[in-house]
Amino acid sequence: MILGVLGKGGSGKSTVATALVNYLRAQNKSLLAIDADHNMDLSHNLTTGIDTSPQTYLGSGLTDLYDYLGIAPGVKYDMAFLSGISKAFSLTPLDSFSEKYSLPLDTTTHLMTAGPQTDAVLHGKTCSHILTTPLKLFLPLLTLQPDEYVVVDEKAGADGVTTGIVTGIDVGIIVVEPALHSIKTAKQIAELMDFYQTPYVFVGNKILSSEDQEYLAQELNQAPIVYLGQNRDIQKGHSDFAITWQTELSMIIKTATTINMNNRTERTKIKFARNLSFSSAH
Repeated sequence: MILGVLGKGGSGKSTVATALVNYLRAQNKSLLAIDADHNMDLSHNLTTGIDTSPQTYLGSGLTDLYDYLGIAPGVKYDMAFLSGISKAFSLTPLDSFSEKYSLPLDTTTHLMTAGPQTDAVLHGKTCSHILTTPLKLFLPLLTLQPDEYVVVDEKAGADGVTTGIVTGIDVGIIVVEPALHSIKTAKQIAELMDFYQTPYVFVGNKILSSEDQEYLAQELNQAPIVYLGQNRDIQKGHSDFAITWQTELSMIIKTATTINMNNRTERTKIKFARNLSFSSAH
């Protein structure tokens, strides 16, 4: 199952993504962590700041992805997807593309990172969204066994959702704190998830009281599935990531499994077909 962690910057999105990864690692699940945020907080958390530069960043992998999938140069990836792609990606065994563009953290866990802003982005030659473009094909074409997981730490805010990458995830985990602008962003993300027909849940974070819980439930028009308390130790370091919020993390996985529709490929086809139809009409 592919879980996409979303939310406003500062809401604790990367913290929750890290906690989910370490929770699943502790259960020896076959797991791929994907850091799609250019701030690279998930990568930093999972490697405790160790330099990951020897790994190949996903943002530079579009040509290799085309080669792996057998897409001819110059063909748009959406047209290739709609025409039918015979190859897929896998974690067991790890396919050659995933092996090249991920860093092994242990025997069951790999880390894939979109990477920091490139010179081409910084000098206006391309948009920063191109760093995660490979995910538009990689996620919907990733074949998973029932006990395999992917956790994607998306870009902050609604920006990452507007690119349409979320059709390639199974369930969105929208992290929201009891603050006006965090709630506003969470609701914007939820509306976009509805547009892309991708199921999601809200997770309340930085909760200090029952009043915070009531405020979130009222403003979101639905209660988050879990509430995560404010944790200063996690904010200061990494030691508590694997032992905090066990009950809540278990509930997130259980709920996501229940609402997962297992239709990533179909939703992505609908998105690409709709995009082409819109372009033709305009």
